[in-house]
Amino acid sequence: MLNAADNTTASQDDERRVRRRPGGRSARVREAVLDATLSLMVEQEPLSIARIAARAGVHESSIYRRWGTREALVIDAVGSRLSAEIPLPDTGTLRGDLVILLQRNIDFQLSPLGRQLMRAAAIDANGADIDVRRDYWPKRFERIGVMFERAIARGEIPPGADTTLVAELLIAPFHFRALVSHAPFDDNLAERLTNFVLSGLHASDS
Repeated sequence: MLNAADNTTASQDDERRVRRRPGGRSARVREAVLDATLSLMVEQEPLSIARIAARAGVHESSIYRRWGTREALVIDAVGSRLSAEIPLPDTGTLRGDLVILLQRNIDFQLSPLGRQLMRAAAIDANGADIDVRRDYWPKRFERIGVMFERAIARGEIPPGADTTLVAELLIAPFHFRALVSHAPFDDNLAERLTNFVLSGLHASDS
């Protein structure tokens, strides 16, 4: 027979389990939905909330509550995959880091998944989707900024450098070639782009 103390402990344990369950389930649902979205994109299947929900094994309402629109979901899926597919290098020099990072971007964009994600990321969006993009790009620039922070600490570039602008200059050519000009990604593009950006950084420091 449980006494009052035992009842209190059991109640507290139940409360802790209830508090843990939503967070764990939420993470599992998010992972399942993002995986389903990416799988359908790679397979070039028609992308709809209904199809994504069926593939993920969740209700459509769960997707609408969390993401609101298909476009917002796609942008989230793109961001989640890029971090895994294009890890940040740490070679000990900014030039080495940039060359490797840019080459990894090129290799990924030329892959079947990369091509699909690039096209998906270019979907015209408005309303709530604009808010998602405004959240997505600062996070991506912040991640790239880690390399510049290390370079500043090593004294390679000046502390006042506009690293967000530099990140935009690094990323823009890939999107332009992939989505606008369709020019090829030549073998030495990563090194040429790195040299160009670094020359501008050093010139601004002189």
